[in-house]
Amino acid sequence: MIDVPGHVHDVTLDLFRVVMQFDYSFKEDWFVRGRLPLERRTRTSSLAQVDPASTPEQIEAMERNLQIHHPSEVLKGFGDLELLWGWHVRDLGVEMGNLAIALGSTFPTGRTEENPYELGDDGEAHEHIQFGSGTFDPIIEFSYSRPIGEESIFSIYGQGRFPTAVSSKGYKGSQLVQGGMGVVTPLGKVGPWDHLNGLVGVFVQDMGRAYWDGVEDPNTGFQNVSLQLGISWRDEVMRSWNLSLILPLTVDTSSGPEGTYDPGPIINLAIGF
Repeated sequence: MIDVPGHVHDVTLDLFRVVMQFDYSFKEDWFVRGRLPLERRTRTSSLAQVDPASTPEQIEAMERNLQIHHPSEVLKGFGDLELLWGWHVRDLGVEMGNLAIALGSTFPTGRTEENPYELGDDGEAHEHIQFGSGTFDPIIEFSYSRPIGEESIFSIYGQGRFPTAVSSKGYKGSQLVQGGMGVVTPLGKVGPWDHLNGLVGVFVQDMGRAYWDGVEDPNTGFQNVSLQLGISWRDEVMRSWNLSLILPLTVDTSSGPEGTYDPGPIINLAIGF
């Protein structure tokens, strides 16, 4: 064993995520929804020395430790499939007021890992990033929209994922509650777009702790609030386009190590057929 000076692992993660969603309506009131994410996560890691290393052996030991825990790598894979059964209510409260509620479950299609903390304690290479939970997790979501003023639309939406089981690898995923509200208003003709709309809203996430063999994962758990700014339009074949920028306003990881999660801006593009 080599004693090394104080140092930290500086890790950044760039995420590219494509979500494929399919909705099928029965008559006017009921629908089935399927959703499958595909992700590419690019991790870049480096050493940041708190105290200077004095020997090549110390530098080599620190680098070896970095490669065991957080190597620079590109990870790709499908996430957990979501299937939901939903119900529409139209003209709720006001004409053109629409409510949708859906219940369902995730399916464990995403790749999972062995307990990274046990492997790390044994000095073996391991992976903290998982693409799925390894369990069937109940999910619920809702959305409500209604006109305000002469032309604008107010909307509110939310989703919750509530893991109740432990996977065969001893993992219980984080509870996740997220949602937001916003206003869409027409902007008229702008450049080549005849019917351009503007969006401003607020997005909130609350993620709880995950567990490995009943022990809290210290690198999970956060709450954040973000500002969402966007535009939407329809093209000549009636495809819907929604482009938005999500800017983090606050993030709280007070239940875990300081600096564990420092989110950056997100660009979101949704195309509907």
